[in-house]
Amino acid sequence: MIEEQSSSLLNISKEYELLSSSLDANLVAELQALASNFQSDALHTQNENRLLRIGIIGQIKRGKSSFLNSLLFNGQDVLPKAATPMTAALTKICYAQEPKALVEFYSKNEWDKVKNLADKALSKQASYENALLEYQTNKAISQKQGVFIAPPIKPVLSDEEKASIELLNMVKNSGLNVAQYLDTSISLDEVNNNDELVDKLNHYVGASGEFTPIVKSTELHLNIESLCDIEVVDTPGMNDPIISRGRRTQEFIGQCDVVFVLSNSGQFLDQSDMSLLAQNIPNKGIEDIVLIGSLFDGALLDEYHNYPSIQQALPAITAKLNNQAKSNVDKVCNEFAAYQSTEDDNNQSHLMSTLQNSLPPIFISSRCYDLAIKPEQSLNEEELHSRQQLNDMFADFTFNASTFAAVANFTKVTTKLDTVKAKKEQILADRFNNLLIGSKREVKQKLTQISDDVTYKRKNLLEGDVESLAKKQQAVVSRIEAGTIKVNSVFEKYSIQAEKTLTRLLTDINQDAIQVKQVQSQSGSREESYTTSREVSDSHILKPWTWGSTRTVTSTHYRTVNYTYASVHEAVSKLESFVVETSKALYDVSENAIQLGLFKQDIKASIRDMFDFTDDDFDPEMVLMPLNNAVERITIPVVSLDLDAHINTIRQQFSAEQVEGDDIAQLRTEQARVVALLLQDISAELKQCINQIVAKLAKEQSNFVPSLTKDLVASVEQLKQDLTHKEEVLKGYDDVLQKVDTDLATLGANL
Repeated sequence: MIEEQSSSLLNISKEYELLSSSLDANLVAELQALASNFQSDALHTQNENRLLRIGIIGQIKRGKSSFLNSLLFNGQDVLPKAATPMTAALTKICYAQEPKALVEFYSKNEWDKVKNLADKALSKQASYENALLEYQTNKAISQKQGVFIAPPIKPVLSDEEKASIELLNMVKNSGLNVAQYLDTSISLDEVNNNDELVDKLNHYVGASGEFTPIVKSTELHLNIESLCDIEVVDTPGMNDPIISRGRRTQEFIGQCDVVFVLSNSGQFLDQSDMSLLAQNIPNKGIEDIVLIGSLFDGALLDEYHNYPSIQQALPAITAKLNNQAKSNVDKVCNEFAAYQSTEDDNNQSHLMSTLQNSLPPIFISSRCYDLAIKPEQSLNEEELHSRQQLNDMFADFTFNASTFAAVANFTKVTTKLDTVKAKKEQILADRFNNLLIGSKREVKQKLTQISDDVTYKRKNLLEGDVESLAKKQQAVVSRIEAGTIKVNSVFEKYSIQAEKTLTRLLTDINQDAIQVKQVQSQSGSREESYTTSREVSDSHILKPWTWGSTRTVTSTHYRTVNYTYASVHEAVSKLESFVVETSKALYDVSENAIQLGLFKQDIKASIRDMFDFTDDDFDPEMVLMPLNNAVERITIPVVSLDLDAHINTIRQQFSAEQVEGDDIAQLRTEQARVVALLLQDISAELKQCINQIVAKLAKEQSNFVPSLTKDLVASVEQLKQDLTHKEEVLKGYDDVLQKVDTDLATLGANL
């Protein structure tokens, strides 16, 4: 069965390769890749002794490793958190009686790409710094002369460029001889137990591991009973900035039978999550998707003040998050339906309907799970701080092991995992058929693209000559170029809108900071003890030698003392709340500074308004296909902040819960200093975000019309080539269309 189906799809791709002279080379290559990937994935599904493969996927910084440490390893840091998202490596975990690990390093080609990207990025930064130095040197002179010179624009580095610089710096700092390890793997097998293996592994994937920056993936074989009959793939994040690592992740995901999708509870399955899922999951035959809302403790800390008790807060916040999750999924599904052409029911992709069927998510907190099972003496500073924050929510409530476990909600996860394990045989039995259906669906989509492309070329070949098509194309290009001002006005409108929105946010943050700076002194009273002493006679009438002697008698008394104090805990809590709210506001506002969907619609509308689509002489496909391609290339960056380090300075300087006297003034001074540092960082990051968005929009604006017109003009060149062998080319087009019809009918009958 597998050989037959694999041969069928491979033959389809090979047959189109024979017709490649009539086809777009990219479409042929994509079709070949689909057939090749199907063969690889299908072979994996048919392995008789294979385990149930469970993929843990999601964006970077969604708590995937923490989730697995809690789920599989009782909170032990078997999977160390990466130093940064740049150093995360894909990890496959499975059972073995004798623990061991296999570490795979980058290939030479992959590392050369990292080095080249880093060198180019550093060169851009150096050029900017030189230009900035020159600008600062000449600025004062120019102002005296009444001449304005513009400052240089700071280069915006891609995520992969930033990652490459970081990896290269880590290698330089460690002094590692990289060439010795590239294109190799290392086996760690001389260990007696899991703990020894984890200690060794820290050198390769730990935050400060010597080899961490050059590790591409790892395989762990652990003597843990819960891993029997399954293997777990912990991905570094589907938005992995290192492309070669991301490809390895995609290979593994394509061979997963079940996926656990982790997304932040507070912004569950946002547009970024959904876009990444759409790139990695569709048509892989994965029917079992478990949705996990991670970092629930963060959502609880954000929302608890709206409720009088923990008993009311937990179910209410869970219900609210469930509704938000459903709303987010429905919203993005509708957007996908509007922008994508599929043959699924209700014009929704298979992935979208699968996700909707997987609702509601399971909201979990790995941190609360750890707090529930770990003894207090083993908690680190970060865990102790989280415990204190949670215990401070309600005055009449203190968490214990059982209530931490209730918030953690891992019972539902383990129940779900047990259900998946129980369905193992059925899942594995259905896996090939599901993969086959998904792959055929994807091949159908690609064949439809081929048909549309060839139909358009054939129409041009039949209905027009080069001169008439060139005139039409030139008319379209001229009209678009003449209307560039309309397109530019859309870009400028959204650029100004984003800048105003983000600048307004900075004003609001500065206003909020005024309250955070204030450290209120409070009056209190306490009972203090004090002693008095007096001399009394110690003479005894019958003991002459004692006559004239005295002794001291002391008495203890109590009095109420009024005093003024300031709460260190309250000051730190204000800072923490400020950071949490500010970080959330920055993320939300930067993400929504430009409504990307509306922006793209306005761009399309500005082009459409240049043409009369009711005119029979106008071919809408001439504009719409390249227009859609050009618009979909537009992306906008978002901002996120990590400001916790500043808060720690107060926590470290004032270890007592409250201070008195001169220490109150010192606390106020320190609080104001930290707030100023926070505002400085926030302001710098926000300004950089504004510059990034404005620069990105300016770049998109300058490239948009040339990109669009280039695609339009390309069809004239295609027609020139086609007309030199018109009959031969026409026959080639007809052969392709006839074959596409036959293949679509065959695939449709089997779906």
